[in-house]
Formats: sequence, C-alpha cells, structure tokens
Amino acid sequence: MKLKKYCFKFIETSLVILLPSTAIANDLPGSISESYISLGLEHTQSNNINQSSDNVQSGYEQRADIGVGYFNQTATNFTALDYSVYYATYSDELDDDSDISGSLSLTQEVFSPNVLLNLTHFRRQYLLDQSGVDDADNSGSRDVFTINPVWNISYSRRAGFELSYDYTLTRYSDDTDEDTDRNGVGVTWYNKLTPKARFELSTDVSQVEYRNTGFDYKEVTIDASIDGELLAGTYLVQLGYSRVMLNSGDEEGGIFKLSYAYQFDRHYLSMSAQRELSDSSLGLGIDSIDNEDESYDGNQIQWIDRVELQHRFTITNRLSNANVLYYQQETSVSTDETDPRWGASASLDFQNTKKISSFISLDYSESTITSDFDKQVINATIGGRYLIRPQLSLSLQADYEDQSIDDDEDSSYDELSYTARIEFKY
Repeated sequence: MKLKKYCFKFIETSLVILLPSTAIANDLPGSISESYISLGLEHTQSNNINQSSDNVQSGYEQRADIGVGYFNQTATNFTALDYSVYYATYSDELDDDSDISGSLSLTQEVFSPNVLLNLTHFRRQYLLDQSGVDDADNSGSRDVFTINPVWNISYSRRAGFELSYDYTLTRYSDDTDEDTDRNGVGVTWYNKLTPKARFELSTDVSQVEYRNTGFDYKEVTIDASIDGELLAGTYLVQLGYSRVMLNSGDEEGGIFKLSYAYQFDRHYLSMSAQRELSDSSLGLGIDSIDNEDESYDGNQIQWIDRVELQHRFTITNRLSNANVLYYQQETSVSTDETDPRWGASASLDFQNTKKISSFISLDYSESTITSDFDKQVINATIGGRYLIRPQLSLSLQADYEDQSIDDDEDSSYDELSYTARIEFKY
C-alpha cells in the first residue's frame, strides 16, 4: 500500500550513502566488502486505512519482507546490490499487495583490465494515477536494466579510445505500451590531463524501439567533459548536443551535466544539474528518491531538466543530519507542455545508547497533475529502535501523511499511523 516507504530507514544498510564516500576515496584498501540478509515482520495501525476524505475508516496493514544486500570493491571490480521483496495484507476491503524493489550496480573486469562489463538495474514502484492514493490498485513497477561492455584502447599512458555498446530495456508491470529496447554504440577519446583530471570527447548513436506501439526513433549525441578530484571532493563538467530523429521531424538542442561533491570536516555536500533529451519510458533513467512521481504516459519525446542538492552533517558522534532538495521538469516536444515538480526532506538520526537509536524526518513535495504544482504531499515520521540481540531488533514509529490536490477534494486526505516491526538481520 505504501509506495513512499519511509519506515525504519535507520536500520537499513545504506549503500546509497556508502557508494559516494568510497567513490571519492583515493587510498582504498585492497578490498571493501559488506553483506546482509534480513527478515522482517511489521504491523501498522491507521486511522484512515483507505486514505480517503469521505470514507475514513481505521484499519491495519500486516507485512512480511525479505531483504538482501551486498557491497564489494576491489582494485578492478565493483559490486553493489540492495533488494527487498514484501507481502502485505490489510483489513477492510483493500486488496493484498506484494512486490520487489531494489538496485544493482556491477563493474567487472573481463579477460584484461582493458575490457570492462558494466551491469545496472533498478526496480521501483510508481503511481498509475497521480491524483489517486498509493494502494495496490493504483501502483505499478518499472524495471530499467542496462548492459554496457567497454573496451579501452590506450596508445599512451595518458590517452586512448574507448569503444562501448549499450543495451537498455525498460519494462512496466501495468503499462506494456511504455516498454522499450534501446541499442547504442559509442566512441570516446580521453586524455588524462593530470593524475587527478581527465578530459573526454564522445559521440553516441542510439536506436530506441517501443515494443508495442511502433513509436521508434534514433538519437545522436556529441559531448565533451572534464572530471577529476579536488583537495576534498570531485567534479564533473559535461557539455554537448543531442538530436532526435522522428518520422514527424527532428528535435535538437544543447545538453549538459554538472556535478560537484565536497567533503569537509563533518559535512558532505553534493550538487548536480543536468538537461537531457529523453523519452517518456526512460526519463532520466536514474534511481532517484522521487521516481514514483514521474509520469510515463503518451510515448513522448521530452526535455528533462533537474537540479539536486544533498547535504549530510555529522553533528556529533551520536547525532547526524541529512537533507535533500530537488527540482525537475519535463517538457514535451510535441505539445510544449511543462510538468514541474520539486521536493525537500530533512532528517535527524540519534544513537541514544549502544542498543537504542531514534530518528525524526520531514518530507514535502509539490508536483503537477493538470496545472503547475496542484498536488502537495507532507510526510512526518518519528521512531525508535531497540537492539534486542546483535541480529534482532524491535522498532516503533509514528507517521503522519497529508495529501492535498487542488480542485479535487475526493483525492485529498490525511492519515496518522503507528507501526511496530521486528527484524532479524545477519
């Protein structure tokens, strides 16, 4: 039922946080490895189980889940995965619900250090009808899977070429008209300007096929980039040009990606901005926290602009803070309509004792359904966890959610719920 599952974030292995911190480290040990498997049972009592404005009823959700995580980094190979599968049943007339979500990232040396195989995958839920509530009848899942072999041909210590092939498929559980297959080939010339800076000039050609609608197109992209390390962080500057060739005509324009990550004292700051020409099935193709708000309907080519700011602050050895701010808009090439959305979140985590921890979080978002920012959602959560045994924990939390949609009182509601969870993690 709950697509935006904020529960028990403080007991999960945070690979998302771990990856950026290790990626910018200069002196990695020979191998970094971590893994877990978890089994969880939880019971949620709600004062508005139907998430309705006119059919307010108290009820419960009972949920069982299994999670698995693995992280390993060596000098030549990298693997990170984090998946969970759940089954939920409800009181009242709500349907039972089950799904799997998670992500995989793998870079594997093949035959020699000059041949790498990159695999990525993520599966997340999203709302079928943005004006509706997040129950089983109004949710779908999107899978994005990429295979990307890269062959590095160096002709000096600093320069060379990279030849790559990219196959990306998207699959939807509830809208097969949005399923796509895309094949692309690329050539990159690179030059290591300094031990900590690299310049690249790339060109890519992709063919995109919608499996069931015949809405196909070809895309050509040319870009130049420079990336590297500073005293306490990393940066990327990429500028380019993209052209999409359709039966009805072409669309073209400039694209860019800018990012900067900085570690200083007890702070970690990450800023990014990008503009891409993509389609309604793939979007930006990233596993972002707000992916469930995206709209994939209509087989459209669209310009996507996104700005994101992340900040983590280790206040004390026991208290930490995390904040996220983002803005994104999709502009249809065929209609020139722009759908903007933005959101912000803040959280505090506190290690009370060796066995007791607690947290509080607040999330706010605004998105577009029929007009600019006509949907507003507030989520507030407070909770705590008690470590019964090294692998066994008990968690309690309270959640408040308020959804407001302009000119649609039937889809506006507020809900207060309480959740108890017991989890075994090894």
